[in-house]
Amino acid sequence: MENYLKQISAYYTENKRTINIFLISLVVGIVLGFIWTSSAEKKELEAHEQLSNSLVYLERGDFDNSELQLSMIVEDYNGTKSADHAKFYLGRIAFINNDTNKASNLLKESVKNLEYPNLKTEAYIMLARMETDSKKAMRLFNSAQKATISQAEKNYVSILKARRMINDNNKEGALEILDAIELESNAYKEMFEHTYGMASALN
Repeated sequence: MENYLKQISAYYTENKRTINIFLISLVVGIVLGFIWTSSAEKKELEAHEQLSNSLVYLERGDFDNSELQLSMIVEDYNGTKSADHAKFYLGRIAFINNDTNKASNLLKESVKNLEYPNLKTEAYIMLARMETDSKKAMRLFNSAQKATISQAEKNYVSILKARRMINDNNKEGALEILDAIELESNAYKEMFEHTYGMASALN
């Protein structure tokens, strides 16, 4: 044991400078990591507060002020969860305004990073409705159904899929989708019946 301690002492004496540099680097790394984490959390909190303020304008229908604040969040807090949500809302505004290129880009950038199932579902639905390629649109509708946890919303997406089939004059595909739907409540019943009538009327 005594020899072992002497060996350690001798090793430390010979490599004292290297060991000290390593220990100092380790401590500095831990401190910087803590500072970075604290800074990142502060940035996230600030971004979340700004997002909340911008959504107040959005709820009031003040799209101009809301869009301005959302754009500032994307620019100033890039990489935060709030910035991803800001992109979603900007994409929704662009979608409503029929700016499909802007809407598509923003929603594609944000959809996979959205935390809430309802927002993720809505993003995929908007992307599907803008997609010109039918097969790609169906894949996006499928992603929307996977994202939602509500059976009523899954049925809603299925009705949208059937409507896409109707637009493509695919009667058989539309009816197949509609026949597989089991409505558990009156939610979307009228929409379902109207869509079924449209599909049945196809030649």
